[in-house]
Amino acid sequence: MKTKEDMQELYFPTPKLIEWENGVRQYSTVRGDTEVLMSYVPPHTNVEPHQHKEVQIGMVVSGELMMTVGDVTRKMTALESAYIAPPHVPHGARNDTDQEVIAIDIKRLKADETYTSPEDYFLDIFKTRDLLPGMEVTFFVEDWVEIMLAKIPGNGGEMPFHKHRNEQIGICIGGGYDMTVEGCTVEMKFGTAYFCEPREDHGAINRSEKESKSINIFFPPRYNRAKAKKMKADE
Repeated sequence: MKTKEDMQELYFPTPKLIEWENGVRQYSTVRGDTEVLMSYVPPHTNVEPHQHKEVQIGMVVSGELMMTVGDVTRKMTALESAYIAPPHVPHGARNDTDQEVIAIDIKRLKADETYTSPEDYFLDIFKTRDLLPGMEVTFFVEDWVEIMLAKIPGNGGEMPFHKHRNEQIGICIGGGYDMTVEGCTVEMKFGTAYFCEPREDHGAINRSEKESKSINIFFPPRYNRAKAKKMKADE
């Protein structure tokens, strides 16, 4: 029988600190074949181009980065775009500013998935709408993955308990809220990540007065499946 500590480590893994010689700090949380990295990039710091067998997707949370994927370089500002670096495609970044940059990256390799990307490797906002009354969400979509930015209003705003066929990962990027997965509840703070496998029951409530913000990733897309199907048809 799993203990409370076992359950918490399964759904809300303890982050491990990775420190690089160039001053970059990363907090890594892992479940199965997926790793979430919360990265802190010092001012005027280069992350040299590199490649690996995993696909990598990422987004800037605070500040701005010059991000290069393949032979395409683009300025990424906070929460306005995402990138996809398919397996073995070189990618790197440069912080040209006087401010520390915070970014989130997800590395993943799963045998039954095909990792596509736009020709220029970058995703722009697909749509913004209210998912529930008062809960604004913004989507970035590729045929195998969907990124959803969600705002949960304060004073009891909630995502009701539910389950679905999609795997889901979430990271708190502002404020705080209580997240429950399969009966295990954790207070989400900036940088806290949760992992939810298909058909695992989950929900959230924001008990504070301030709005909270999160990044949620679905494998495959959940809310915008129509676009995914159209993209496959066009290939």
